[in-house]
Amino acid sequence: MNNEHKKHKEQLKLYDDKEQELERAIAIVREQRREYINQHNLNRVNDEQAN
Repeated sequence: MNNEHKKHKEQLKLYDDKEQELERAIAIVREQRREYINQHNLNRVNDEQAN
């Protein structure tokens, strides 16, 4: 494997690692949002909005 090919593989791995890190962070934030909605009963339709 030449140096340029190795360099490309290393760069792609950095991108892949960052993408996985961000996907984990998004999953955490989504779960926190669901918890917040549930704790504050925000998933109910507001009567004022229904009319």
